[in-house]
Amino acid sequence: MYYGIDMGGSNMVWAVFDDQGAEVARRVSATPISYTDVRRLIQAWVQEADRHWQTKGRLGIGFPGVRDPSGRVLAANVPAIHGQYLAQDLTQDLSRAVFADNDANCFLLSESMGGAAAGAELALALTLGTGVGGALIHQNKLMNSRRGSCGEFGHGSISASLLARYPSLPLFKCGCGQVGCIETYVSGTGLARLYHHLASHELSTANKQLAGPSIIAAWLQGDTLAGACVDLYVEILASALGSLMTQLDPDVVVLGGGVSEQAWLYARLAARIPHYLISQVSAAPVLPAHFGGSGGVRGAALLAKCGA
Repeated sequence: MYYGIDMGGSNMVWAVFDDQGAEVARRVSATPISYTDVRRLIQAWVQEADRHWQTKGRLGIGFPGVRDPSGRVLAANVPAIHGQYLAQDLTQDLSRAVFADNDANCFLLSESMGGAAAGAELALALTLGTGVGGALIHQNKLMNSRRGSCGEFGHGSISASLLARYPSLPLFKCGCGQVGCIETYVSGTGLARLYHHLASHELSTANKQLAGPSIIAAWLQGDTLAGACVDLYVEILASALGSLMTQLDPDVVVLGGGVSEQAWLYARLAARIPHYLISQVSAAPVLPAHFGGSGGVRGAALLAKCGA
């Protein structure tokens, strides 16, 4: 049996998979505030599953952050585990190896094994959530570095060619300390940031506080300002994907996160990405996740299964 945990700032998803990869149990809990309580909750889940299935299951954990060369977790959005040696401590608590990695890596690992990236020699993923996560996988092996920051595509900068086309586009400040990071435009919060920027230049009573899903809903109902915002969002995302395809030439790109669940997104991206490619590079297919919201916890379990 293989156990997976997808850990976020608000919730933790726990799932159990059998040897054939079928999910046989799932549970969701609020993420504890203290590190001690995180460890206690995970111990309780694992011990319960071990008893129920009469086994000593392997455990993998995905989280929004990286591990430094010493194995310490750096996850500012999950304060309970930030700065802690999560895998090492749980290995001691549970008397078994525990595997932990970035949640975008877990997402792409899942999609490469029976999902949208199955069979790809080189696959790339972007997760468009509160921020933008990224991952790269080659021959079913996750690409990473000793510092754990491989795949931080959300912190690449928007292109000069994009700024030339949209000279009034602001350079938003990113939480990483830089300005103009892709994440600040194409995350879910980035969509709202773009809308606020456009609304500030309109002599209208537009609701400048709309969130991402509400902006998309307003566009689908014919709101012209929301439509302009969505159009700009797609253009920026197409530019970012074009740059990544030029640099990495992946066989496929898989999108995850809330914005990626919009079916209309993919045809619009396919029409625009070629404008941002050099002539020698063909656009890779950009696909939605096959496993959807289950990809993170499934990928975490696969970390343990593969011994990654």
